[in-house]
Formats: sequence, C-alpha cells, structure tokens
Amino acid sequence: MKINHNISAQLANVNLKKNDNRLSLSMQKLSSGYKITKAADDSAGLAISNKMRTQIRALDRSAQNAEDGVSILESADGALSEIHSVLQRVRELCVQNANDTYTLEDRETAQKEVDQLMDEIDRISSTTEFNGRSLFDGSASRTMSSSVDGVKAVSVSMEATAGTYSFTVVSNATAASVSGIWNKITTPATKDTSFSINGETINITKDEPKEQIEKDIIEACQKMNLSYSTSGKITSNAAGDDYYVEINYEDGTKQKNVGTNAEVTLGQAAAGQTGFTDSARYTAKGNLLNIIDEDGVEMTVELPSGDKALPNNKTVGMKVYDAGYMTIQIGANEHQTLDMDFPTVSCDALKLRDQNGKDLLNVCTNYGASNGIALADTAIRQISTARAKLGAYQNRLETTVSSLNVFGENMTESMSRIIDTDMASEMTEYTQLTVLQQAATSMLSQANNRPQTIMSLLQGM
Repeated sequence: MKINHNISAQLANVNLKKNDNRLSLSMQKLSSGYKITKAADDSAGLAISNKMRTQIRALDRSAQNAEDGVSILESADGALSEIHSVLQRVRELCVQNANDTYTLEDRETAQKEVDQLMDEIDRISSTTEFNGRSLFDGSASRTMSSSVDGVKAVSVSMEATAGTYSFTVVSNATAASVSGIWNKITTPATKDTSFSINGETINITKDEPKEQIEKDIIEACQKMNLSYSTSGKITSNAAGDDYYVEINYEDGTKQKNVGTNAEVTLGQAAAGQTGFTDSARYTAKGNLLNIIDEDGVEMTVELPSGDKALPNNKTVGMKVYDAGYMTIQIGANEHQTLDMDFPTVSCDALKLRDQNGKDLLNVCTNYGASNGIALADTAIRQISTARAKLGAYQNRLETTVSSLNVFGENMTESMSRIIDTDMASEMTEYTQLTVLQQAATSMLSQANNRPQTIMSLLQGM
C-alpha cells in the first residue's frame, strides 16, 4: 500500500478520459449524422467525399442547365411553328393567285397580305428572345476581317495550273478585283502596288495599261492554271472555336457552320467582295486565304485540287464569323457541352428576298404566283429542317436531364456510404461507451478511497 502514488486511481482516470473522448466523438456523429466530422476521422474518406460532393453539385447544376436549354428550345420551336403557319398561308395565296380566274385587283389585294406576312416573318425572326438573347436574328455572330499592313484586297488576274501558290503583298494596296480564271484583267489598278507569286515580284503602277499588267502577271506565273474549289476546310489554332462561312451568291446567300477543322462546302458562282472565285462545277487546290481577327486567331481556307476552269467575271464574297449558337453545359466537367445552332429565319435567309432587298414573292401575275409556290416550298423545308434539329436537341436534353439525375442519385448514395453515420451501429457504440464511462467513474471513486485505509492503520499506532 502506497501513499505517494495511487496507481489504481491513475489507471482509472486514464480509462475515464479515453471513454469520455470516445463518447464525445460518438455524440458528434449522432448529432451531426456524419461519421467524418474532421479530417482526422478519415483523411482518405474526407478527400474522396469532397470530390464526390463537388461532382454532385455540378451534376445538379448541369441538370438545371439542361432544363433551361429545354425551355429555350420550346420557345424557339414555338416561334418557328408560327413562321411555319405564316408560310403555309403564303403558299396558299400563291396557289390561289396562280389561277387566272382572279383579276389584277384581286391579286394586288392578295399581294398586300403576302407583304404583311413577310413582314411578320421578319418580326418573329428579330424579336424571338430568351432571357434577353435573340435566337433567330443572327446577332450572335461576330464578323471577322482580314487586314495585313492595311491591305484589304489585291487586284490579280492570271492563268495558272492547279497547285499550291503563295501570294505575298509587298506594299500597301486597296481593294480592286479578282475575276474568272484569271486570264484577263477586268479592273485597272487604282494605286501603285506590288506583290510576289512564288518569289517573283510584280510591280503595278496606277498608270500602267491593264494589258501590260496582265502580261507581267502571266509571265511571272509561267502560264499556270489556277481555279477554285467547291469544297474546303477552315482550321483554327483556337481549339473548340466554331465559325460560319457565308457565301454571297448571285441568287442568294448561303451560310455554313464549319467549326474548327471541319469541312465546308461552297456553292455556285457568285458575286461578292473578298476576291476569289467559286463554282459548284469547279475544283482546285491550295491555301488561298488566311484570316486573322483582332485577338490573333488565325484561320486558313484550304481548297482541294481539280481540273476545270472557271468562267470569267464570276467572283464570290466570303465572311467568316462566330457561329450563331448557344452552348449548354450538360456535364460536371470541362468541355461536356452541347452546341445548339439557331438558324437565321428572316425572309432574306429563307430566300424570299434577294440580296438587294427585293421581295421575290409576287402574286400579281400568274408566273409570279407559280414561282412563289416553289419559293414557299423551299422556305417551308428550311423551317421544317430547323424544327427537326431543335426537336432533336430537345429530346437529347430531356434524356440528359434524366441521366444526370440518375447519375447524381447514384453518386450521392456512394458518398453517403463514406460520410454518413450508421445510426444503429453508432447508438450501440454510444450505449457501450456510456456504461464504460459510468464504470470508470465508479472505479476512480473507489481507487481514491483506498488511501483512507492507510490512515486507519496510522491512527492505530
């Protein structure tokens, strides 16, 4: 028996502290519902659960994004449905007035309705919005221009064989013309300029006859044939960027979403502004055009080889600009997106009006009304195609919402197994620790009473 050190009391006190700490931890788990309340509880489990929680929240947000996308598509489809109805009425009027039983006065009255219906198509196209963002007026597009040392275009006219050729501007020049198979100069130089073809420098003065300019260029090119393609490719060093190519034709305008590293098909011979010729019947090869925007993004138009010559004086204008689409984030991680194209559905885009702004629907004559039937059919097909695409987007997004919800539920269940408290098991642990704490408290009291027996012995001396 010892007085200075009460070993029994010390051991009972140690066990009491251990039980008290374990009991406190058990109470935290029971009160919070989590078995991981701090990193020390389960460092690996905490790290895994935090990543899973991030994914779950992102999945929930992505599902809401997809639902917003469905709402956008429903709004867009409603607008296209109205345009569809308008076009059906336009076609009906064209069929009606193609019949010669109607007088000119009757047809003029019908023409007034056609004009109003076309205005309504333009109104729907320009005013259809979602959250302040226009869907069908093409306002999402951004025109990109090409300018090197102030050069907008260079007058070139020559005959060349298929191949890849480098055109380098040596000094500043202003816009002139590019025409035909380049065997004739159609517009004389307006300012002094010079450029090189395959390393051969050609100087042109504004006073030099066009015949001499033609001769200089042809000699420099060594009688090469150069024509242009109906198909090509736009590439960009900015991965993921999408672009449109717009071709201004003599009979209308065509827009094609080419994307990054995607092929683009050009159309028939046309009149435009940027200076190379294209026709559906002709092909060629070569890197013909580099375009750099204000941010330094470079795009290259590449054209494949071919063997036919172009007719004279057929030129095409081209604009490259951002695609008019909306991107919906439909996943928890980067680049998990859906790009939705929203076509321009104005009368110009539907080819109901020419590039000069002249209405093509004229029901005042039998011929005009008959031609209007074909124009209306073409426009209806365009709207039907657009609605089919938007419907496909909507079906995909609805499926995406369902799959994201299921994925989120499964991941939540997995995370629950890691961080949530098993209440039944923890209550058993809590009850056991409570009994142990009570026992340790009792034993500590008994151990503290043991030195009293020594006092009894000392009092008997």
